[in-house]
Amino acid sequence: MRHCRAHKSLLPLLLLCGMAQIVHAADAPWPNSIGVSISSLENPYFVALSHGARDKAKQINPKVKFSVASAGYSVDKQIAQIQTMIQQKVQLILVSASAEDGLVQVLTTARQQGIIVIGVDVRAKGAMQTVLTHNINAGYLVCDYLARSLNGKGRAAIQTGPQVSSVIDRVAGCKQAWAKYPGIELLSETENGEGSVWGGYVATQQLIKQRGPVDMIFAINDRQAIGTQQALEKAKHAHTKIGSVDGSQAVVNAIAQGSAIIATASQSPRTMGQRAITLALALHAGEKISSEFELMQPTLVTISNAKDFKAWDANQGN
Repeated sequence: MRHCRAHKSLLPLLLLCGMAQIVHAADAPWPNSIGVSISSLENPYFVALSHGARDKAKQINPKVKFSVASAGYSVDKQIAQIQTMIQQKVQLILVSASAEDGLVQVLTTARQQGIIVIGVDVRAKGAMQTVLTHNINAGYLVCDYLARSLNGKGRAAIQTGPQVSSVIDRVAGCKQAWAKYPGIELLSETENGEGSVWGGYVATQQLIKQRGPVDMIFAINDRQAIGTQQALEKAKHAHTKIGSVDGSQAVVNAIAQGSAIIATASQSPRTMGQRAITLALALHAGEKISSEFELMQPTLVTISNAKDFKAWDANQGN
């Protein structure tokens, strides 16, 4: 009987301990583990995006586990990365999809496991919500500016890149702008700069070899624009004007100095990463999704505002 009484005397204490653990778990900051799969860590844009998400998450929970993986625009590699995150039981996945339709199954599996999935930068079927730049507007703004700078006339080319939704939309926006100008002849839209400086350089060389001199080139990101400028300089095609999308410090500086690059549509990758965390928190709190996509408007940077424009990578390493 003494054993029984001793056992009963421990019950209130055990119950209190159990309740304390439940309360503590309920009060713990969310999320405590985040997995991020982005297109390329070689691109400073995606580094800035992941830093924005990380900094916002650490404001909420300084002890959050935050891991970033680079898919290198490979769908298979990205699927494997997300499968690993599911096995690690992360609470939130941020994904910049290597292909809009390529991750549906694995992202659906993640959601079935109770993981919140937010797309960033590009559309990803299977994500609960996505925050991205209004890329059609970005392409339109830049190409309209290029056209007006040449009085609506000239030989033009579009330099494409990895076939993610952001690139597809920028090209579409550019073509919409140039369609307004009967005097513009679109020579090519097939050269792929692969999102890199070297890719832009090679794509421009191919363009010049096949088509000869051009008056304007739209490159889908700033890195390609820099490679394009280098190729044009080597070919001594000083008259060609270049426009792109990103708003990086290097290109903003080039515009301010009067280079061949005359316009870029600036994005906000840090803010995009921060916003992705905010959207995830809202979903975790049970808020309803008002829109599947949240579009961030780009800012056109030209010679008129480049000198005073603060690029998103003005303070690299923060």
